[in-house]
Amino acid sequence: MRLTYYVNRLQSLRPDRSSGRAKPHKVCMMFAVIELIEQGHIQENKIYYDDALKRRFSWHFMRLKQDNDTDSPFLPFFHLKSSGLWHLKVLKENVAEFDAMRSATDTKIRKLVDYAYLDEQLFKYLNNPSTASVLRNALTANLDTLEDQYDRWAKSIGKSEKTIKNYVGALKNSIPNWLNDAGITKQSLLSISSYYEYETIVNKTFKLTEFVAKDKQGKGMYSAAINSYRAFLSDITQVSVKQDIDDIILDSTISETQKSVMVNTRIGQGRFREDLISHWKGCAVTQYQNYSFLIASHIKPWSKSENDERLDPFNGLLLLANIDKAFDLGYISFNENGRILISEHLEEFQILGIHSNMKIALADQHQDYLAYHREQQFKQ
Repeated sequence: MRLTYYVNRLQSLRPDRSSGRAKPHKVCMMFAVIELIEQGHIQENKIYYDDALKRRFSWHFMRLKQDNDTDSPFLPFFHLKSSGLWHLKVLKENVAEFDAMRSATDTKIRKLVDYAYLDEQLFKYLNNPSTASVLRNALTANLDTLEDQYDRWAKSIGKSEKTIKNYVGALKNSIPNWLNDAGITKQSLLSISSYYEYETIVNKTFKLTEFVAKDKQGKGMYSAAINSYRAFLSDITQVSVKQDIDDIILDSTISETQKSVMVNTRIGQGRFREDLISHWKGCAVTQYQNYSFLIASHIKPWSKSENDERLDPFNGLLLLANIDKAFDLGYISFNENGRILISEHLEEFQILGIHSNMKIALADQHQDYLAYHREQQFKQ
C-alpha cells in the first residue's frame, strides 16, 4: 500500500465520540507504539501489552485527556482492531473466549492476547523516520480541531480565557490577513499541524513590515501568540524529543549501551525514571503515588545538560502532569528551601491545582540544578 493510503486510514480511526467529542485513547496508543519503535523497544512487528507500552500510553493520555476520561490502555489495545490496520494474535487455547468478548479489561487482554501487530507495510513506514513523522501528524486529525486542542493546551498551562481569545484571533485572522496580503498564504495558522511547516511560515511572518509594526503597537501580543502555538505544536509532536534522540544515536562518542540508557531517559522511561520513583516515592510536590500519572522531568533541561547530568537522578523531579508542565515551561520553580515560586506570568494558576503553600524536600545535590532552573528557566 502507498503512504497516502495509511495517512488516510490513520486520519479516520473512528475514536469513541459517545461523550460528544473524540476520546484520545486510540491516538495515544498509536503515539506510544510509534515512539517505542523509534526507541528500539519494538524491533519486530509484535506489540506486547507490557509496562513500557502502558507507561508511554499514559504519558500521552495525560496530555490529551479531558473531563472524566480514564487512563485505560486496554481499551484501544482491543478496539484498534476495528481499524483494519491493527491485528491481535490471540493465544490458541483462548480463541473461543476471545471471540465471545465484547469489551476489554486489563486482565482479559493479558490473559487472552499474545501480542498485537500492524499491517506489515505500515510497520515498515513507522520504522522510517521521515514517513513515521507524516503518519504521526495524520493521527491528530482524529481528535478535535487543532483550535480546540490548542485551547485546552493553553488552559492547561494557566492561560486566561481572555489571553487565549486574543491569541486565537491573531492566529486565525490578523496574521493570516497580513500573510495573504504579502502573497505567502491564506490559511489560518491554527490549521497547521506540522511543526516544520509552521516554522517555515513563521520565519516569513517575522520579516513582514506590517507584522513588525502591528506587533510593536500591540506590545508583542502577536509574537506571543505565534510563540504560544509553536510551543503547542512542539509539545504535541514531541519534535524536540525526536531531535534529541537522533543526536544521541548519531553521537559516535557514546557507547551503544549508553545510547540505549540515554534514549530511555529522554522519553521518560528506563533507569532515570526508576531512580526518581525510588527517591521521591510519589509526586515530589503532592506525594500522589499512582506512578502511571507521574512524569520524570529534568530540572536542568536535557538540551542544556551534559551527558552525566542527563542521567543524574538529582537532576530530576517526579511530578503530576499539570505541575510538570508548569515547571517545564518555567512558570514555577522552587527556592533553596524547596518552597514553590510562582511566576507572575502564570495566570489563574489555582485552576491547575497549584498554590503558594506547595513545597518539596530537597537534598543538597538538587541545589545546583534548581539554581540553574531559577536563573535560566523561571519566568521572572
